[in-house]
Amino acid sequence: MKTNSELKSEAYNLISEDWGIAIGATVVIFIISFAAGLIPSIIGEILSLLIAGPIAFGTALFFLKISKGEKGEIEDLFRAFKSKEALLSSISAYLLTVLIFVPIVLFCGVIWVALFLGDIENLSNVLLGGVNFEDSPYSLDPNLLNEYSSPIFDSGIVTIVLSAIIIIFLPIVILSLILSQVFFLLADQKANKGFEAIKMSWNLMKGNKKKLFLLQLSFIGWVILSVFTLFIGFLFLYPYMMTSFSKFYQNLYD
Repeated sequence: MKTNSELKSEAYNLISEDWGIAIGATVVIFIISFAAGLIPSIIGEILSLLIAGPIAFGTALFFLKISKGEKGEIEDLFRAFKSKEALLSSISAYLLTVLIFVPIVLFCGVIWVALFLGDIENLSNVLLGGVNFEDSPYSLDPNLLNEYSSPIFDSGIVTIVLSAIIIIFLPIVILSLILSQVFFLLADQKANKGFEAIKMSWNLMKGNKKKLFLLQLSFIGWVILSVFTLFIGFLFLYPYMMTSFSKFYQNLYD
């Protein structure tokens, strides 16, 4: 399997052949995502759920074509809307992904709350404003601590950050890595149904989660720089990242 540096180098060379179409596709993706969020009430939420999967399918297809040395086209972003099978599979894949993520996030959140605030009643008191934040018991339940417990679990900001990272953020990152190949598999026609793509992504990512995480982490410096350019840098960074992730998928599947 190629190194992350090799994948990024190949991706950059490919995307450099036509920055125009790549940036154009990125603008379209951002506009669609932004526009969907502007629709108020439950209608906007339902619409966002229904188009998120097909757009993710189209995005994966567009950058897969570039990563294979083919010419991506703006209409690739809407390819799922032109095929009943692709539309249903992309919607089902997205909805199943949400159904997997939401319970896990809630479960981890409840665990964090129970450990951090001591019990659920403390949380309700804080949310209802019955207790001032300065007086809230921001510490672990003493019953959960013993002589072997880490001193990091003292009250304060360290507890807030580290416990949230370990209990909430880390499981979400691992799960996102496991499901990262779903839409590439659908766009590449290696899977025809959402659940099938999820199972295949799960199997493909066994032993490869660390490699993809490091690939994603290697862009963090560019992300920070893009923020300082008032996000204009993302017009160049996003295509570069997506092409690199597409190359990762190709290398992974092959």
